[in-house]
Amino acid sequence: MNVNYLKRYIISSYVLVWALIIFVAAPASLIFKVPPVIMWIVRNIVAWSPSYLLLFGWKYFRTDEKRTTFLKRCFSAKVSLLPLLSSFGLTFGLSILSLFLYSLMTQKTMFSYINLGTVSLPLSIFLSFTSGPTGEELGWRGYMREEFNKKYHFLKSSIYQGLVWCFWHTLLWVVDSKFTDWRAVPYIIANIVVITSITICMNIILEKNIII
Repeated sequence: MNVNYLKRYIISSYVLVWALIIFVAAPASLIFKVPPVIMWIVRNIVAWSPSYLLLFGWKYFRTDEKRTTFLKRCFSAKVSLLPLLSSFGLTFGLSILSLFLYSLMTQKTMFSYINLGTVSLPLSIFLSFTSGPTGEELGWRGYMREEFNKKYHFLKSSIYQGLVWCFWHTLLWVVDSKFTDWRAVPYIIANIVVITSITICMNIILEKNIII
């Protein structure tokens, strides 16, 4: 029997993240009213769901390769320090620029929008580095990218990857978004465009081996 392992993985990733949101994140937030730092940890746990499938259910998604071989291939390439630091610098710089422009528009100081909260700096850094973008990538840019690239050419594969990644966040849009009226439409469209575009850019970098 010809099993579509990619389709199985995509469906499983959607089911798992929705189950974690409904049965773990929602009760923690709505019923138990956990503190923000605990909710941050819960969100991180939920965000790693695409990787849980590969770490604990590998045999259901790829039978022609060992899990250890896959993991070694994902993490064996050398990291170029300059592009890595440049990406951090560019992200930080654009964030500061955006905050500066927004402060001009609202005629408020930049510092009025900066809230360090009640979480200690070391814990905040740790939770940031173990958040969604870190936990998801073994599934998206690791497994799913390889499987889509086997079936389609670069652009089509990247668009499909972006759409899968994008709509994986559907329930999060409902939970986190404040837009419950017509503004939800441009919000969703913007997410589709941005996430798909990011996917294409990330795949270009991966194909050219600029960072890894």
